[in-house]
Amino acid sequence: MARTNTHEEIIRKGAELIHAQGFNATGIQQILQAVGVPKGSFYFYFKSKEDFGLEIIDYFNAMISGIFTRYLADKKIPPMRRLEKLFEYYETAFQKNGAALGCPIGNLSLELADTNERLRVHLGIVIETLIAQIELCLKEAKRDKSLPASLNAADTARFIFHGFEGAVLHMKVVKSIEPFRAFRNYFSGYLKNVKSSRKN
Repeated sequence: MARTNTHEEIIRKGAELIHAQGFNATGIQQILQAVGVPKGSFYFYFKSKEDFGLEIIDYFNAMISGIFTRYLADKKIPPMRRLEKLFEYYETAFQKNGAALGCPIGNLSLELADTNERLRVHLGIVIETLIAQIELCLKEAKRDKSLPASLNAADTARFIFHGFEGAVLHMKVVKSIEPFRAFRNYFSGYLKNVKSSRKN
């Protein structure tokens, strides 16, 4: 296996294990065994587990940002419908895994924010990029007049992201999709109220 391919495979398998069981509970040896590379070769590819953690965060960011972009940047449909379709996608994905895994960035934030400053800062940057994608979609909705011009897109984007992550956290605790559905229902009601207020 080429060096580059091995590095990528360690990241991919490591991300899979970490998403399932957490960063601190996932040992380096467990990852190497899953990939099928010799014991001790980890440090040939990564300076430390912390540096590995930074790359894992980047891996999850690329995955989630790709999903956000696929839906939120789809110019063929109205901006607010894009958000609804994004949440539809996630509800289906969460149902498939039994409402168990949750959001990998949210999971890592809860686990690492109080214990590792470098990883905390990196997670914060990733979260800001995701919120920014929602904000851009809301700004498009303001331009096409499906949202009022007075709406603060930045604050609303944060509110939506916080609601999303809170619903996912509760979903994991109760092992049920219902908290996420409640979030989606509230969001749909919010849209209806906004549209109604524009007409009055």
